[in-house]
Amino acid sequence: MTGCHVKPGRWIGLLLCCLVSPVMAATSLDAFVTSSIENGVPVSSLSNEFNCADKIFAVIDIQGLRNGEHTLNVDWIDPSGKRREQTTYSFHRAGSIRITVWLKLHPPRGATLLSAFNPALGMGDFIGRWEIRMRVDQSALAQKWFSVLC
Repeated sequence: MTGCHVKPGRWIGLLLCCLVSPVMAATSLDAFVTSSIENGVPVSSLSNEFNCADKIFAVIDIQGLRNGEHTLNVDWIDPSGKRREQTTYSFHRAGSIRITVWLKLHPPRGATLLSAFNPALGMGDFIGRWEIRMRVDQSALAQKWFSVLC
């Protein structure tokens, strides 16, 4: 035990001593999903519903990083459960970091011209509830959900 001395009948002191001992916190992830931008920076919005033409950002806050190399993996899972995109980002950091990744949906070939009349044309596979799975160093995991409506 670091810096803790136990005397008979002093269990409260032991408990307090152990609670304030320096311990590295576990790595944690938190995120928000948005299409809103202010001054060129994605900002939190009230809605998790986006249209087919939106650029969708996942703003990820990672805390409790030990000093060293880390890898962030982000999987974008479509409504059918298929992984549509994967982002892998390696970085060297201790403490905390904010990382922004994004997804832009593209219609299949040939649908671009007609999408001016019907934005959902060719985008049927994208409409519905999506999942974002975020993992750092293959351990800390966070998930966020959003919907695409056209």
